Amino acid sequence: MSALRSYRLLVTWQARRMRMFLPLGIVVQALFALGIVAGYPLLFPTMDRTTILYLATGGPVIALITMGLVAVPQMVSAAKTEGTLAYMRSLPIPRVVYLLADMTVWLVVVLPGVAFAVVIGSIRFGLDLQVSPLVVPAVILVALTATSVGYALASVVPPMVANIASQILVVFILMFSPLNFPADRLPGWLAAIHDVLPIQAMGEVMRGTIASNSFPLTWGAFLILGTWCVASFATTSFVLTRRA
Repeated sequence: MSALRSYRLLVTWQARRMRMFLPLGIVVQALFALGIVAGYPLLFPTMDRTTILYLATGGPVIALITMGLVAVPQMVSAAKTEGTLAYMRSLPIPRVVYLLADMTVWLVVVLPGVAFAVVIGSIRFGLDLQVSPLVVPAVILVALTATSVGYALASVVPPMVANIASQILVVFILMFSPLNFPADRLPGWLAAIHDVLPIQAMGEVMRGTIASNSFPLTWGAFLILGTWCVASFATTSFVLTRRA
């Protein structure tokens, strides 16, 4: 069987296997975005334009990140526990094809939530966002990076540890990551950690393409994301192959 045909069949198989989760995942993303846009402003008696822009652009980023770094590890851990992942490894198909097919399905899941987050943020705050043409590759890169990191986490550590880590990541992303606020508000040591983690770079890439008239877009952020994406994808591919 050719790699392309295997890829098409696996995408169909994964989509059918996750058919109960797909609408739920989209709804959860929408609720995250709605909660940020509608709930976070309640914490601020007054908001300047910068704060509003961070909240409006932070919703799409968090929708992407939470799906990749939280939902993916949990689903992959469940597949390991149920034996689904072991069954897929037993099939005569390249392991990287299975990984690409699975990530394609996850990409389809996250895109509606991102679009909803951008629209609801614009309506809620009455913003005229200057969306850059680079928003498409930016969204794809952020989604792939988040999914790759989540997949690598679930592949390397035991399922129970992956599930616990994903819950910790929720708190870290929502409360201690510079997505809804500038990075200079963080303590120095935490800001230094975010300089090498992909989360801050995800926020910079999304802000720079959704509100390009207000936030600069640096190629360094793309480089950081590309490095994490490639490294995580390679790690997962190695683990899938080594445990054949």
